[in-house]
Amino acid sequence: MKTTTTLGFAISLLLGSQSTYALTPWTDGAPEITIYTSGGAAQDKAYGEVVKKTLAAANSVDVFDDVNPKSGNVGSRWSAYYFVGNDNLGAGLAGKKILLEKRIYGAAGYGVVPLVASIPLEHLNISSAKSTDWVANNKGAWKADITSANGSKYLAKRQSDGGFLGVDTNSLLKPGTENFPTPVNEILTGKPEPKWPTNLTAIPVKGKSFTSVATGGLVYGVGVTEDLYKVLQVAQKRAGTLSSTAVVGNYAEKDLPNLSRNVVGSFLAGKVGNWEQIKIVDKTDGDKVKTLLDSSILAEAGVIAPYQESTSGSHLTPVAVGRRNNGAAVGAVAYAKFLNYPGTPNSIAPASATPNKPTDEDASLPIVKSPTGTSDTGNLLIDWQNGTNVTGYNNVVDGAGFAKRWGIAINSADRNNAVKADGTGGDPWRYIKIDGYAPTLENVAAGVYPIWAEGSILYRTTNTSDKDWASKAKLLKTLADDLGSPTVANVVNTTQPWGKTGIFATTADPRGFVSAVPFDTSNPVVPFTHLGSDGTVHLETVPVADSNAKGGLELQLK
Repeated sequence: MKTTTTLGFAISLLLGSQSTYALTPWTDGAPEITIYTSGGAAQDKAYGEVVKKTLAAANSVDVFDDVNPKSGNVGSRWSAYYFVGNDNLGAGLAGKKILLEKRIYGAAGYGVVPLVASIPLEHLNISSAKSTDWVANNKGAWKADITSANGSKYLAKRQSDGGFLGVDTNSLLKPGTENFPTPVNEILTGKPEPKWPTNLTAIPVKGKSFTSVATGGLVYGVGVTEDLYKVLQVAQKRAGTLSSTAVVGNYAEKDLPNLSRNVVGSFLAGKVGNWEQIKIVDKTDGDKVKTLLDSSILAEAGVIAPYQESTSGSHLTPVAVGRRNNGAAVGAVAYAKFLNYPGTPNSIAPASATPNKPTDEDASLPIVKSPTGTSDTGNLLIDWQNGTNVTGYNNVVDGAGFAKRWGIAINSADRNNAVKADGTGGDPWRYIKIDGYAPTLENVAAGVYPIWAEGSILYRTTNTSDKDWASKAKLLKTLADDLGSPTVANVVNTTQPWGKTGIFATTADPRGFVSAVPFDTSNPVVPFTHLGSDGTVHLETVPVADSNAKGGLELQLK
């Protein structure tokens, strides 16, 4: 766990800096200190907020993002912040031109394996960038399409200085499991890193080779395609498990349909192949047994049935499941919480991904895909809902377009926040309740919502070959501390129609954060922890109340 070295975010709001200009390499030259980081995207919004409010002098930040060639998402693979160090950072950093780069491509696994195994990665390199290489993307922001054809202009192989994980390192480094990170194809070669190890088992933190700093927690959630959301609402209203006052399509907390951990785990494990297997007892129609595809349910939901496979002759409707690539924190959290995998002996592993070939997909029950990022996960649900194939994961052609699916996918819980309470707006997918509770900060703090985990930042304790290492380590520690601050959490968290969600601090933080009763969403502190007896967090253990928590626990009864 971390120690207190900075007042960070709160003080920077008061002090600011004398600097009032942004930085670009073509105007201000190369940075004096460059820090390369890599890892998951779960806390990227908070990462950017800490840079702008804690690390950087006022108005000194320029942001450089890649554009994903498939989805068009900005900053989903690489981001770089170029800024003047804030005065509160002290000697070695204050007033310096600092480039802080983040590689998101490859997810959390790239925040640990390349760092520990000393494998250089393709990092975003803007030190010698020209203005003609970048397109303005709002004030102080730049973007560029990065492909295999032009990648050498934007990318350079560098060793990561720090790694970001949405979970603890213990959870990912499980050789032979779905959690152990596997490499993604590099942009320049189209092939995975050839030196990628497969037998790492532990991070030498205790021996002080590396420093691991907890960054607070993050709420994770389960999203479903919009049509499936409405069908679940209708079915559960008829079964009597959703209030009769719930409005089909609406998105307030009382309207959200629910799935249990056992059902979601069954989907993830590939144990439910087709939607014909899911049935209800319709208490509004003489207790008749009906599938979700019953014509009366479809009509009340205002949707049409999705694509049926045509290979087996049974014309069944495949369940579509979005898991994650090996080494992704989102996947590790979901597998641990829904399947007890891999922590429990003989636990069931998540289902293997279906190949991206039309014939394989048409014959598969279920269809399982492994998107490589949180943005890609949302885009996959959009493809399934709309019958498109922007992601390349929805390859069966149905008429003039691609197959429409009823899909379910795991993700962080702070996405798609433009949806309104009446169900309009946003992307065409929705979060659901798990075990009767929405994925809110308040429900995590009350101990009733189970899908969450603490994150961490990993970096070398010492690096004698780098003259700037003391300054780099100080910046990474400051960044980690503020990512675990309730003040930062309040700034970046999103308010959905069903409640506030995102990141939170824990009472296990040595700074002594206090959990409020009743829960205070503007000062989100959770009195539970995965902290083990060895002093580090372990996702695979059941979280328990922090025995030293100040403020107490708020009991919820339903």
